Amino acid sequence: MPQALPFITAGAAVYGATKGGGSKQTTSTATDPAQMAMYQDLYGRAKGIAQQPFVPYTGSRVAGFNPDQLRQFEATRGRFETGMQYDPITGLQGLAQQGTPQIGQVGSLLDADIGAYQSPYGQQVIDQTMSDIQRQADIQRGFSQDRAIGAGAFGGSRSAILEGESQRPYIEQQARTAAGLRESGFINAQRAAEGDIVRQQQMAQFAPQFELNARAQQLGLLGGLSAEQGRRMSGLGQIGLQQQRLQQGALDVPYGEFERALKYSPGQLSLLSQAVYGQPQNTTTTDRTSPSFLDKASGAVDLYTTLSALI
Repeated sequence: MPQALPFITAGAAVYGATKGGGSKQTTSTATDPAQMAMYQDLYGRAKGIAQQPFVPYTGSRVAGFNPDQLRQFEATRGRFETGMQYDPITGLQGLAQQGTPQIGQVGSLLDADIGAYQSPYGQQVIDQTMSDIQRQADIQRGFSQDRAIGAGAFGGSRSAILEGESQRPYIEQQARTAAGLRESGFINAQRAAEGDIVRQQQMAQFAPQFELNARAQQLGLLGGLSAEQGRRMSGLGQIGLQQQRLQQGALDVPYGEFERALKYSPGQLSLLSQAVYGQPQNTTTTDRTSPSFLDKASGAVDLYTTLSALI
């Protein structure tokens, strides 16, 4: 055992150096008072801001329609009402349902009433002409009677023969003239009837083309009216769209305030959280002290006890 004392002493020194070293270390954590004061001031200010109530915006945020726009709306609506009084679709359906125009039937000259084409003054012309011939015949009869008186044969058969011979040319002339006038009147009436039938044939021939042209013109008018009604309906739709946008804008304003109110409290909480997370960092200090005699002796005893157990 005495032989092991030097080793015990040396081991105690080594153990003392190992366990306690030559000094003792103490660590402590503290906050800088200046930084703590700044943190408390910042938190107090943030808390005061976070406690402020929500203040909604009460001013107008949606602009209404001006008088010029309102007049435009009324004018457009009036044009729409007047333009929709006629339904072009019905007219277009009627055109679509019509059949193809055909050439009409024209009567012949045999079926024509020739008397309807004769001049109403034809008989007057004949009567006047006959009267003129009769006057000449009467004059000639007077001359014949004068000659018979001069010859001393007035009232006899010879006088009758002379008077008959004087009247015969006029009677024949009356017959020829009356027949010629009636024939001329008939021919003129017949030509008038023929001309009328030719015109009717031409009209019947071109009537389908005229009908198609009229339908095309009507179709263009109905199509233009339908297009104009479409433009007026579009204008009325634009009015409705503008009014809808204005109403939607008026609805969005209170809803936006509602959303802003919902986000107000989380925003205030975020403000406080930022203030808390902005606190100053802790500082760490370390102190070193030398071991006392009792610490060294205690270390030597502990080492001796350990070695004794080994031996």
